[in-house]
Amino acid sequence: MLIRGSRQVGKTWLVREHAQLYENFVEINLESHHEFIKLFRDSYGKTHDLLKAISLLSGKKIEVGKTLLFIDEIQESKEALLSLRYFKENLPQQHVIAAGSLLEFAFKDLPFPVGRIEFFHLFPMNFEEYLLATNRKDLVEAILASDSQKPFPEAVHEKLLDEVATYCLIGGMPGVLKTYLETGDLEQSQNIQQIHIASFREDFHKYASRANIEYLRMVFDATPRLLGQKFKYSNIDPGIKSRELSAALYLLEKAGLLYKAFHSSANGLPLGSQINPKKFKVFFLDVGLSHRVLGLTLSQLYLQRRELLANRGAIAEQFVAQQLLSFTPQNQSPQLYYWHRETKSAQAEIDLVTEYNSCVLPIEVKSHKSGGLKSMHLFLREKEKFVSKGLKISQQNYSKEGKIVSIPLYAMLKLQHGYRELDP
Repeated sequence: MLIRGSRQVGKTWLVREHAQLYENFVEINLESHHEFIKLFRDSYGKTHDLLKAISLLSGKKIEVGKTLLFIDEIQESKEALLSLRYFKENLPQQHVIAAGSLLEFAFKDLPFPVGRIEFFHLFPMNFEEYLLATNRKDLVEAILASDSQKPFPEAVHEKLLDEVATYCLIGGMPGVLKTYLETGDLEQSQNIQQIHIASFREDFHKYASRANIEYLRMVFDATPRLLGQKFKYSNIDPGIKSRELSAALYLLEKAGLLYKAFHSSANGLPLGSQINPKKFKVFFLDVGLSHRVLGLTLSQLYLQRRELLANRGAIAEQFVAQQLLSFTPQNQSPQLYYWHRETKSAQAEIDLVTEYNSCVLPIEVKSHKSGGLKSMHLFLREKEKFVSKGLKISQQNYSKEGKIVSIPLYAMLKLQHGYRELDP
């Protein structure tokens, strides 16, 4: 298995937790222990010899079928990456997990063995995982049992919206949330956010030339204020050629720090076969980090967190996009889509569209409890052949009106577990 994801999302921690199921665990980090890189090079294709050498170099016994071998920061060695196929072919009973950041750049010129390796994309913790981390499994279970026939009492509904607002400030980066839960100190949590952002920026030199690093910084820093908008390079700096900023955006996307939501005509599935690559919106890796990039102070935001969620609709849209990304099935690449029509007589936009129950599901995100659904009604009429239901997500409690199902922001987690009110 190869775990992919940006830095600081918890890849190493997750593997170490999983390793408790094994009798033995051997972990090697190719970024901090370069001697293993030479070992993979010298024993390339010789799986049994490689295992013996790893055991001798690490001083840890490897028993096939009983030991989990973890290769961390595997992007540092192309031979190590390619060796995963030989483990599968020559020694399939040996359990091997690899992880790394910036893997998309490592894959660029490699004939990677599709079908021999399981892929797993790891994202920041979603809202359900946040609730579990705060020991509120009861809230998760209650949300899963709720719907328009069994909505929450107003006091509980408001409590859950407060939890969403707090999540949007802290975000889903495990280190930040851990600090907040252990200390309750927003300033310390903010410091961890700042450290994460600094580590992302320090990585820029690994995948961009010195001349392009400044463009990466500009796009990275500008994205949080452009959330939810159709992306225009002129909104970053009208004096810089779009091709320069486009190259920077491409690199940041490959690094897993930003995600594009492409316009899809949404005339059936798959949505990805109907995109216009020139029309897209951009979302940030993590909603909490986006506040820090903007220079906003958590302690000040905390006092007005619900107002922030209402007054900055882009935050609600980032929250929903981030949840959808976290639902990405194993062995699939993360993808986001939206829909719009730009004509003088009938401009319309659906914030996000996704596949659900083998149908196209249009999603409108409203930061307030109220908000018109003119675009949703138009979309449902035009795409009737491909759409079963429309989904509105807001601070409003559950409700249904015709084909439109309205759920509160906290109920996003129901989409991963199956939501019968969205069934055809």
